[in-house]
Amino acid sequence: MNDQQEPKRRPNVVLIMADQLRADHVGFGGNTVVRTPNLDRIAERGARFDRAYVANPICMPNRASLLTSRVPSAHGTRFNGIPVDPDANTFVRQLRAGGYRTMLVGKAHFQNLGNRPDFAAQLTAGDLPTPGIDRRREPGWDRWEDVDLHSRELVEMPADYYGFDRVELALDHADYAGGHYEHWLRARGFDPANRGVEHAKQVYAGWDQVYQPEMPEDCYPTAWVGERSAAMIAEAAADDAPFFIQCSFPDPHHPFSPPGRFYDMYDPDDIPLPDTFDDPHTDSWQRIRDMVAHRGEQRGSSMSAFAPSAEQFREAAAREYGAITFIDEAVGAIVEALESAGVLDDTVVVVTSDHGDMFGDHGLMLKMGLHYDGCVRVPLVFSGPGVAPSASRSLVSSLDVGPTILDLADVEQFQGMQGIGLTGLFDDSDRRVRSAVYIEEDQMFDAFRVGRPTQMRTAITADARITVLHGSDDGELYDLAQDPDEMHNRWHDPAFAELKARMLMTLMQAQMEHTDTTLRPTAMA
Repeated sequence: MNDQQEPKRRPNVVLIMADQLRADHVGFGGNTVVRTPNLDRIAERGARFDRAYVANPICMPNRASLLTSRVPSAHGTRFNGIPVDPDANTFVRQLRAGGYRTMLVGKAHFQNLGNRPDFAAQLTAGDLPTPGIDRRREPGWDRWEDVDLHSRELVEMPADYYGFDRVELALDHADYAGGHYEHWLRARGFDPANRGVEHAKQVYAGWDQVYQPEMPEDCYPTAWVGERSAAMIAEAAADDAPFFIQCSFPDPHHPFSPPGRFYDMYDPDDIPLPDTFDDPHTDSWQRIRDMVAHRGEQRGSSMSAFAPSAEQFREAAAREYGAITFIDEAVGAIVEALESAGVLDDTVVVVTSDHGDMFGDHGLMLKMGLHYDGCVRVPLVFSGPGVAPSASRSLVSSLDVGPTILDLADVEQFQGMQGIGLTGLFDDSDRRVRSAVYIEEDQMFDAFRVGRPTQMRTAITADARITVLHGSDDGELYDLAQDPDEMHNRWHDPAFAELKARMLMTLMQAQMEHTDTTLRPTAMA
């Protein structure tokens, strides 16, 4: 026997990412209706984090935060519509530099999809000129995820797309997703013109975001992500180099339109109303009270948060649960591909989501300007070699995913990462790595009618949440120790002045902790 020990093989990493999936809309998150056996098995074998929160509860900002391990005010993608700086350091670039093969299948959303540039231009028409990444790059640098461009031609992605060697995109949501997926769809004989609610087999009359598409199951984006991920895994497993793959599902983000058997898999009558559905919102922001006063009406765009009726909620939940079970089946195919390639025991599987959805909590639906638990808490699991089964209540963040993966891969972190590696919690689930999580949200428009674009900051501790809205004397303060369902806003309650002062200090400290410190001194000057 050779006295010299062979170097330990670094693990492969599979990051399974869903879009707009709440922490409690999976079996391992405590849901007793939706069936997610494959995801549950991953969670049973791994380290589950039951208090995992986003850095931002909106798509692009939090995807960028997960990628860079930096809050939006540091990485610059403060809201949807600002592409991630293509030169930004990312944990994927670190993996690539460290010898990993890096791949992405599905939704990236690191750049704009091409939606409403006229709207953004109108809002910023009066702005003073400022230097920025858009002014120092060649035209077209930010169009790699443009839906119309991908529809016209098969786009060959850069050799290094934010650190990914190989990228196959499904752009946008549900059956009308585009990108490389759309060309695969055409090759399978399905005409993309037959997508969307206009061509649906069934449409729920109460809300046009709930329908059964004409598209068969094996043509749907969820099936494509599972199929292409499995193929890339088989190919990468034949190589000596370890691999990282992000399997990124566009669902269960609305519209809630799973195909085939998944549409009727769950009966709306079997889905209970959330305990907080009838929240009177006596002390809530006026914007929320206005939604509740118009229950059943989605005023504004299809992305606008609103107060659904009980029927609307149940119909949407039944279809969303079908979409989630479809994802679970695709996850099963991905795990099977790992097993068939003989690398399952050498692979860390990570499960998470970019953000949540109110989904009936407090009688509300969707997201934007809502920092309740349903929107800001997401599933997070690490499972694989070196990870003992556990369940932690430690406060963790989407910012922590990148540093943890780098630690598992034995790859050095980079200057400016604001997350914390969680490997120390794998065998000590009682350990605490931070006293509070910090959440930002900015929007390009004035959702709260306070005279300025929406800007919100939140801190969550073990026993409380505080949310401050720039330009308003109103805010949110919840005593989670006594009110875990966030039913009683104590912002104006003098009996909670001490808690408010403590949480404001916590929030201020969190903001300072997440200030960008990447510029280094070169002298005392």
